[in-house]
Amino acid sequence: MIFVLAGYIALLVFSVKAFAGKQAHRWIHSGYITAFLLPFLVMAVFLRIIGPFVGSGIGASAVGMAFALVTLITGLGFLYIGYTSKSTH
Repeated sequence: MIFVLAGYIALLVFSVKAFAGKQAHRWIHSGYITAFLLPFLVMAVFLRIIGPFVGSGIGASAVGMAFALVTLITGLGFLYIGYTSKSTH
């Protein structure tokens, strides 16, 4: 699970960095989406799709909560980068 989580975060960071570049407003938008939208989607995917498919209710919810928490922390990091970087237009 740790390797899947690390791969998920690495892919998320790489895609946001490729999209945002050096523009602060894109980092801020990506941070808001990652911090306040993706954790709910990740939790719903784990609870409604992966949990019944695998057959582990409480285990899938715990892993989903862990993924959602890490996604929230990553999104807050994106917001920090966006608000502290100098915008280059």
